[in-house]
Amino acid sequence: MECHRRYNAWIAAFILTLGGMSPATHATEGGGGLYLLGSQSLDAGLTPAPGWYATLVMAQYSGNAGGASIGGVKLVSLKKRTDSAGINLLYAPRQRVLGGQLAVSVTAPYAYLKLSGEISTPSRLVSGSVSGSGIADTAMSARLGWALGPSFTHAVAITLWAPTGTYDKGFSSSLGHNRWAGDALWAFTYAPFGYHTEFSAAIGFGVNGPNDITHYRSGNEAHLELAVGQHLSPHWEVGLAGYAYRQVSGDSGTGALLGTLKGRVYGVGPAVNYGTRVGQHVVAFTARYYKEFGAEHHFEGDLVLASATIRF
Repeated sequence: MECHRRYNAWIAAFILTLGGMSPATHATEGGGGLYLLGSQSLDAGLTPAPGWYATLVMAQYSGNAGGASIGGVKLVSLKKRTDSAGINLLYAPRQRVLGGQLAVSVTAPYAYLKLSGEISTPSRLVSGSVSGSGIADTAMSARLGWALGPSFTHAVAITLWAPTGTYDKGFSSSLGHNRWAGDALWAFTYAPFGYHTEFSAAIGFGVNGPNDITHYRSGNEAHLELAVGQHLSPHWEVGLAGYAYRQVSGDSGTGALLGTLKGRVYGVGPAVNYGTRVGQHVVAFTARYYKEFGAEHHFEGDLVLASATIRF
């Protein structure tokens, strides 16, 4: 049991990293959210043990939306492919805060984005396609976690996205969002029976700031993530994860060309964690795949996540 906990504490650094990642999906202005759905799955309630961590996290998303507003342009249909990679630096101090373990991190992502769809003009529909790569928005996260006995751990986390990514008005391959956004989250992991089986969940609420260029104010969002996992050895854990997303307030502003667009989507798929030691360092690898369904006013597609984390 102790060995399971040790590797999972290091894998928890990846979980906090993902909370700040976005596969350049745009915000609800654009048919998706800044928060990376599915980032909280196995071991969602854990917080990294004290130390410094570096993580390379990669995400690939491919999906379609029935309609969206991009950069002030109205699209009747939209298809998207995103390949992103982020470098995250995380620090967990030894000093306890409110009796819990603190962890803070910064994520700098870089992405390639391709969009294609039908643009609505006053007279006709025009097919268009754009693509490009660049720096996406920077994410800053803080997490505070507690262990309530040997079987239950939980944490609260806050993530703030700064509009540092490239952005152009119009139908463009902008990687940034030209707006601030924040997300507050509570997560737990319950692992009875000697910690071989775990049940994890996370619930969060996101608030979106206005895009001053397009005069678009994206609505606020709620998300729920669930996972069940089985430890096959001290190194391996496999499981099933899923998420549900719902926009709880409508889009607004003069740039909301398609109305309030209260979106929703669901996703489910397998999840794998692996931890080992390389020399004096512990390295953790994770992989996730989600198939989305039931989308309304939101992208629906396939999401693949992979990462490698090292503790210094």
